[in-house]
Amino acid sequence: MKIFRPRRMAPARCALIIGMTLLGACATSQAAADALPANAQDDGAAERVRAIDAMLQRYLKPGVPGAVVLVTDHGRPLFRKAYGLAKVGENVALDPGMSLRVGSITKQFTAAAIMLLAEQKKLALSDNVGQYLPAFAGTVGAVTIEHLLTHTSGIRNYTELPQFVERMKSDISVDDGIAFFKDAKPEFAQGERFAYSNSNYFLLGAIIERVSGMPYADFMARNVFEPLQLTHTRIETGNAPPADVIGYTQERRKLTVSPDYSMRWPYAAGALRTSVDDLALWDQAIVHGKLLKPESWQRMTTSYRLHGIRVTGYGYGFFIRSIRGKAAIEHGGDIGGFSADIMHFPQQEIFIAVLANNDAGDPAPDELAAKIAALVLPR
Repeated sequence: MKIFRPRRMAPARCALIIGMTLLGACATSQAAADALPANAQDDGAAERVRAIDAMLQRYLKPGVPGAVVLVTDHGRPLFRKAYGLAKVGENVALDPGMSLRVGSITKQFTAAAIMLLAEQKKLALSDNVGQYLPAFAGTVGAVTIEHLLTHTSGIRNYTELPQFVERMKSDISVDDGIAFFKDAKPEFAQGERFAYSNSNYFLLGAIIERVSGMPYADFMARNVFEPLQLTHTRIETGNAPPADVIGYTQERRKLTVSPDYSMRWPYAAGALRTSVDDLALWDQAIVHGKLLKPESWQRMTTSYRLHGIRVTGYGYGFFIRSIRGKAAIEHGGDIGGFSADIMHFPQQEIFIAVLANNDAGDPAPDELAAKIAALVLPR
């Protein structure tokens, strides 16, 4: 089974769970018309919509798990369409409004919660992790909250440790999760380099709980999702009951339902379930400085520099990179049975979301998002 990891632009890839087979089963006779919002008829929008749909139909085939795709231009919907099946055995089609697991995309929401607490003066990014988590007191040197946010702590990735796969199905407490990886030898001294590690964001979730006095899922609902009216977004806990959308994987080239496992393991690093519409609202919150102060969003979406000099290509929960020659803020997520990617191009104000319910796809969501970018970005 795959372990939750961020889907990154090829060829570089990092670590939290999923892949996908973006295949689709929407009626094609009205394909472009269904995907085109009423307000997107001018400035060549209709032509771009037809181009996106034609491209996606080359990869998304009927009768199999699929994907939901949304593109916005300056905050306005340009393209919104679902391809494929939410439940293969029952022949239930995916709908654009459905919520899917998005793996490591969770991290930017966790980072925003930390920034919210920082704005409220309840913590500082320079604080030592051991100040909040007794299990790490005196054991991680000067690892700070910012080291966790930027994946520069050196703390080993718990999803790559021995016995992790064996334990994935078991519900755990936050303390149990921390105990699983806290004694692993660090990869490097804090602040020395960048290395993606889910452990960093697991610990950030624990810090949120310690500072707020609330379970992580409750804090996120009350302080992030509800204020931004993200009505189809939640943090999953434990072994959740069957959802509207089932996740699929491939074993020995055969499509199968992804095995169940406890969502207490992905936790603040990857337990988010959301919709493309809510992700578009989230994107606009970043653009317009909602929830957080503009300077906090700016800090989150700026590449962290090691020793103030060497760029890491990662902010707080976001990869900062160039895609198709344009500056972009991007993050993907892989988690058993699901795969996702979101891209924002700040200069062009283009946002792209691709959420899939298959973790073994080719092309993967990040690759499809890049293909969409090639069709909508100005040359």
